[in-house]
Amino acid sequence: MDRNGVSYRVLMLFCSNAILQLMGFVYRVILSRYAGAAALGLNSLVMQLYGIMVSVCISGLGTAVSALSARLERDRISALLKTALAVYAALWTAMALPVFFLGGVISAGVLGNIGLKRTLYLMLFCIFMTGVENILKSVHMGTRHVKPCAASELLEQGVRFSLVTLLLKHAADGTDDGTVFLIMLGMTLSEFVSVGFLSVSFFRSFGFRGFGKREKLMVGELSRIAFPATLTSVSSTVFASAGSLLLPNALVSSGMEYGAALAEIGVMNTVSVPITMLPMALIGAVSAVIMPEISKAQVSGKDPKPFIVKVFAVTAAFGAASLTVLSVFSGRIAELFFSRSIDVGLFVLFAVKAFIIFLQIVSIAVLNGLMHQKKVLVFAVTGEAYQLALILLLSPVLGMRGYCAGMIAGELLRLVLNLFAIAGTIKSCGFRECDMVKSKKTFSL
Repeated sequence: MDRNGVSYRVLMLFCSNAILQLMGFVYRVILSRYAGAAALGLNSLVMQLYGIMVSVCISGLGTAVSALSARLERDRISALLKTALAVYAALWTAMALPVFFLGGVISAGVLGNIGLKRTLYLMLFCIFMTGVENILKSVHMGTRHVKPCAASELLEQGVRFSLVTLLLKHAADGTDDGTVFLIMLGMTLSEFVSVGFLSVSFFRSFGFRGFGKREKLMVGELSRIAFPATLTSVSSTVFASAGSLLLPNALVSSGMEYGAALAEIGVMNTVSVPITMLPMALIGAVSAVIMPEISKAQVSGKDPKPFIVKVFAVTAAFGAASLTVLSVFSGRIAELFFSRSIDVGLFVLFAVKAFIIFLQIVSIAVLNGLMHQKKVLVFAVTGEAYQLALILLLSPVLGMRGYCAGMIAGELLRLVLNLFAIAGTIKSCGFRECDMVKSKKTFSL
């Protein structure tokens, strides 16, 4: 297998992701043993705030850096990194200041525990380090340096899980907010490992000389991609949160008791959905690799159409096969690993939703590679709004099956819009008549 080829890089990330999934499963078991249910609940609330800040500060910027680094000459990579770090610092500051000055209000009024104030302050530093790590990782992915990304992620998570375990075992003070602080402390310290590892890898690959040279920052190019990509991430987060918050009352309206509704949602979030998303180890690897590849192909004049078709075919085949096996054995898996019984018919609906999401993730990576971030944003908002409306209409009537139907319809609409946009771009441009295209080379696996 060609070590510079797409298949090799996908395999590298797939192996890394699979190991990370296994490590994450063990980590959840450890957390459940050393942290109480109340502490884990508080931690989930803090992580909701963490997720919102990450979606604003990091997600869109990572997409932009990965796409641009694939298009740029080697001597411009340092300028891209400096620009990304400067833009990120500005975004982080804008998000961090309100949390810093209103930490007590947020802790007591929003999270319900004033003791979480110190965790919020530590979280800001953790997010800052996470952003630097993600920018470095995006540069590596765009320039086909996949090994350092896989190695740094495994190293970081291994250190994180070990530190959190040791802290909870030997330094816990018995309070819920103290436990949450220790979990965040372990996360923060582990970020130093990945940032240090990727920094060394970057300077080994691109040298110090280019980074120290005075160059014009690429703020305009970066912002044109990062801004719509950031809005896409934020809108998806907002719609998903709205659906999650409204679901319990919708299920109650369908005839369920409130306690039963919460139990059903708990089984969905802790058993059914995690099982159906196991194939993401490969799908995530594919989407991470193909986006910069398509971006580079578009600039170099290679026709990515055969490559895109093959990627969708592989994704569909793998997704269908793996989800079919998981559906057949879903009951046994739930009993063996989670000690829970599940509704197999309902699980199949979650599997259908997961299959559509796998194809959708790949389609988003393709559109981002083709520099259609604005279309990704419009289609995301359209699909999420349609999905939320259907959930609110169907869940009170059909219960959890109505919720699944709404999710499937919304994700399917977004996928169809993405596929039409991809087909239209390839057909209208032909990758022969575009100004940026210089040849008719074929780009394939």
